[in-house]
Parts: sequence; structure tokens; C-alpha cells
Amino acid sequence: MMNRREAMLAAIALVGGAATAPLPAWAYAGTTGPVGRFFTEAEMALLAEVAEIMIPATETPGARDANVQGVVDGLMLDWALPATRAQFRATLATIDQRGSRPFLRLPAAEQAGLLAAIDAAAFMNETAGQGWRRLKQLIWYAYFTSQGADPDYVAVPGDYRGDLSKAEYRRLVEERR
Repeated sequence: MMNRREAMLAAIALVGGAATAPLPAWAYAGTTGPVGRFFTEAEMALLAEVAEIMIPATETPGARDANVQGVVDGLMLDWALPATRAQFRATLATIDQRGSRPFLRLPAAEQAGLLAAIDAAAFMNETAGQGWRRLKQLIWYAYFTSQGADPDYVAVPGDYRGDLSKAEYRRLVEERR
């Protein structure tokens, strides 16, 4: 089973970055607001909606509340290689153009159906669906490593320490609150 640290390293590699350490805490702040540092306002809105359909708000925050779109946007500039950036931008364009009208103007049920169809096709054709699978993986990763999804998670600053005592961990959790 993969632990959180291994998942973070895998996600960095996923977006084309070199990984020698886990993401620093500031990486999770990402971009705030409607206009991204990498993505346009329209792309940010589309990304936020896609992520929210995948991870809707329930008794826990949804993807939009966890700022998944902002984290993904920040990763595009901070870690992604140009080819990965182009692939993610093209994937969003494909989603937007796949329906009878722009994605955000479709009814909610049609949006969900469109994403389900894209998902099914992406897992049937490894090559053609690579962009969607990578975007989907990064959305899930950004959400499940967010404070909204796991309020008890503490990104330990500095080098990895496998010998962190329970008392030290609790002190870090308390400092964060």
C-alpha cells in the first residue's frame, strides 16, 4: 500500500517534475481566485466544475472548496514540464468541446454523463486517454492531500524523518491549528 509521502512523489512525477522530497506546504495554497497563474479564467472555471463533479461536497468539503483547481494550476507552473502543461490544456479543451455546447453551459446531468463517457473511453484506449487519466489522477491527488479532505494532515517541514514520535507529531498538529 502506498503511503501519503509516496503518493506525493508519484504526483510530482505525474506532472513531469523531478521529485526528491514531498511537496512543501505552500504548494497546497495554489492559486486563489477565478484567474489562474497558468490556466485562463475559463479553464479555471472548467477545471473547478470537472473536479467538483468528481468530488462533490457532502459532509466534507468538495473539490472546489478544497481549491483543487488552484493547486493544479499552481503545479502547472511550479512542477509540470511544457509537454504536460500542453496536454492538460488540450484535455480541458477536449472536455469543453465534446458536448453539444460548451461544458459549463450543459445541464448538470449532461456534464456528468459527458465525463463518464470520457472516462470510459480513456480507460479503453491507453494512448488517446492519457491526458484525461493524468488530469483525473492529479485532481484526486490534490483533493486527498488537501487540508479540507484531511484536516489532521501535517506536512512536516524539512527533511523526511521516519522516526517522528507521537508526541512530536501531536505538537506539530497543535501548532497548525
